Amino acid sequence: MSIQDFPDQMRDRFPVSLSRKHRRSLIAWLGLVPALAILIAYRLIPLLWNFLLSFQNMRYTGETSWVGLENYFQLMEDPVFLDALFNTFLFLGSVPIAVTIALGLALLLNERFPGSNVFRSMFFLPYITMMVAIAVTWAYMFKSQGGVINYALQQMGLINQNISWLSDSWWARLSVIIVHVWKTTGFYLIIILAGLQNIPQEIYEVARIDGASTRQRFMYVTLPLLKPTLGVCALVGLVTSFELFDLVQVLTSGGPARSTEILITWIYKQAFEFGNFGYSAVLAIILFVIMAGGSLLGMYIQSNDYV
Repeated sequence: MSIQDFPDQMRDRFPVSLSRKHRRSLIAWLGLVPALAILIAYRLIPLLWNFLLSFQNMRYTGETSWVGLENYFQLMEDPVFLDALFNTFLFLGSVPIAVTIALGLALLLNERFPGSNVFRSMFFLPYITMMVAIAVTWAYMFKSQGGVINYALQQMGLINQNISWLSDSWWARLSVIIVHVWKTTGFYLIIILAGLQNIPQEIYEVARIDGASTRQRFMYVTLPLLKPTLGVCALVGLVTSFELFDLVQVLTSGGPARSTEILITWIYKQAFEFGNFGYSAVLAIILFVIMAGGSLLGMYIQSNDYV
């Protein structure tokens, strides 16, 4: 029995006579039931519960009491919230940096040379490595005394004294960005490489015949044809940049002086360190709205070819 005949074979199992089109639609929806059930159980219901929790005060014992908009008013009195919001958007800066580096590497690795596949694997390896292991390793490298990075910079004559990477506010922020760029560049590299290999070589041949230089071929052929690929990288990067919990928690724990605190780490601390589950639900809603809005904006810009 072929897949095309399957709806006809199911005809006798339905109590009501259905057209072929309706039988196909019904079978398609039945096939989607498991996925929809998982989506509802692990996405929609928790989202609705989180919204209700934002109007309540819940203790560790699970007891709740209705407080209305009190948790939302707490935002105005929270001095850390604006810092966490600022840092959340600041770390978004790692996305264009990583994508730019990945684009340059992809252009190099798109050429065939001995060992090119080995280099591709090497650049992709950090992405599949656990973030906790990466954060612990980089924490040792960023140490002010005895750290590999300070030692290397001193040997190259770039610095005269050790940099307090994880104990100075702006250096700590830069450290988080460096690690995140290092980890995600390989992922963007693979995506961009796939996009480059889908560009027909005939277009480049025509451009060469017309006298286009290497820079002109890159600006007027490669980049325009890579717009969908770069758009995918931007959307993925937007989501991953909002999910830096493990990196920040292990590398800096939000310090020094909350200078690397982001919304997701502040949500965790409000809930599981301070027991303020209602207020953490409010922060989670704000994070969800920002992520959803950013994703929709990115999709709209990409679909309307504004970039």
